[in-house]
Amino acid sequence: MKSTSPGDIARLLTGTPLIIMLDIDGTLCDIVERADDAHVPSVVQDALRALSGDAARDVRIAFVTGRSVADASCMLGIESATIYGNHGMERLSATGEIRLPDGWERDGARLRAAVPEFSRLVEMFSGTSLEDKQFSLTLHHRAMDAALLPRFDAGAGEIARRHDLRLAHGKCVINVLTSSGRTKGDAVLEFVRDSGGDAAGASILFAGDDVTDEDAFRALRNLAGAVTVHVGAEPAGGAAAGRTCAQFSVGGPSDVHDLLSLMAAPSS
Repeated sequence: MKSTSPGDIARLLTGTPLIIMLDIDGTLCDIVERADDAHVPSVVQDALRALSGDAARDVRIAFVTGRSVADASCMLGIESATIYGNHGMERLSATGEIRLPDGWERDGARLRAAVPEFSRLVEMFSGTSLEDKQFSLTLHHRAMDAALLPRFDAGAGEIARRHDLRLAHGKCVINVLTSSGRTKGDAVLEFVRDSGGDAAGASILFAGDDVTDEDAFRALRNLAGAVTVHVGAEPAGGAAAGRTCAQFSVGGPSDVHDLLSLMAAPSS
């Protein structure tokens, strides 16, 4: 992976169709202490609206996030957006249809059964909280004494094992996911297929910043025309030895803003 300027990345994305897939928190906007305080800047919304209206380049846009589709939809403020929420577990199509993965009834029962135990865990550790997103859970520990994190992590791991769940460690969070559920890798491959990304000359972009985005980076690694971008510092709990599987990196969300603005600018 190499650090690359937004301009250099934009020059790699000149094909048709142009498929753009983006994480939200840490990618389109900065990560903040309270998730409800995060917002997508207007410059990003303007660029995405301009891109979505570019019929000549056959632009297709999807958001692939850890937020629920309902939360992400309100945050984005972009009509008819395709959103994959809960790390790929649920999909809101451009037509407004919400789809859940096969087998959710079984997997969801395991997740529901674990909620009381995770609730008790956060009650034991000051500075932590549990966010229930229906199709996944998030344990927030940004305000916790860092010295207690190994104990908190071990407790979460024991609960996950008892209920056949999996944990994905992110930036001051531990995501609780079903062991057989869909990932962001499944989501991006589905959207690429549905958008004609297997056509000769297609350009594909995925940008993300955290551990679950590594599933998408890996899924797109050998796909012709795909450009993967890691945003910010490399994930400590991501790929082997803390290395990301993305091809390129940029410093932070402001670079993604610049990239989208460049891509949305009229061709000279």
